[in-house]
Amino acid sequence: MSSDPSTRSRGARALAETAYASLLRAVGDRRRDLLLIGGLVPEHLVESDEPHQGTNDVDVLIDIGLVYDRDDLDFAWLEHALLAAGFVTATPNTGWRWLLDVGGFPVLVEFLVDVPDNIDQEIALPGCSVLGAKNLRGPGPALHDVHATQINGEQAPITGLGGYVAAKGASAYWRRADKDLYDFAWVLVADLRSGRPRAADAVLTVLEPVSERDRADAVVAVCDLFTSADATGARAYSELSTAAGSAEPPESHALDAVVAVSAFRAAVAGRIDELRSRA
Repeated sequence: MSSDPSTRSRGARALAETAYASLLRAVGDRRRDLLLIGGLVPEHLVESDEPHQGTNDVDVLIDIGLVYDRDDLDFAWLEHALLAAGFVTATPNTGWRWLLDVGGFPVLVEFLVDVPDNIDQEIALPGCSVLGAKNLRGPGPALHDVHATQINGEQAPITGLGGYVAAKGASAYWRRADKDLYDFAWVLVADLRSGRPRAADAVLTVLEPVSERDRADAVVAVCDLFTSADATGARAYSELSTAAGSAEPPESHALDAVVAVSAFRAAVAGRIDELRSRA
């Protein structure tokens, strides 16, 4: 199994956790305003004998509300904490991606929001001279499912199972990134193997099928990328599972993804149809 810290790997995950713990210490009590999402999250949600590929970056979701609610916000505390912890911007004129050198390896921390205005653009954060956040469609439901975990000894807010699957599913559908499809399926495979799958019910506690129709439809639609072992999602899961060091043959991984995602789709789509029929 690869442990190269420059790739999405177990070694990179350890460095990412170290970097994020440094930021958590620097922000102190304001860590309550930072929500951990992305590749560091899956192993905090479900137990699995299959290794997760890990991650080489840290995704942090921030709640900035609607545009007319932002006048009173001030994120200077976060920008000051980044600088105090030794972070620097990843590239000039880009304020949403920050780097920290950990043992000679750069770890990337990305700040994200999910708001209706300026889709897929960087949004300047109030009170900051450089710090911004990338506005992506998809991760918003994570804000409705917040729990606590430990990252290198530091308490950290983290999204729960429902928030993660809803956010990752919508993001995977809209972005079609292999790593998103892999993370989505990895959690659902582990959830189904537990013998007491919780993902469908958990998603419907954070996602309102009527008022958030586009998000709910995206979560169902991404499942259609796993309809066969040769489908886009199943292939992505199989390839990245093998890259993570799993001993199972690739075709077994593909079938695992098909079965788990199909079971999730049947459960969640049925409940969505039922709730919409009552509206």
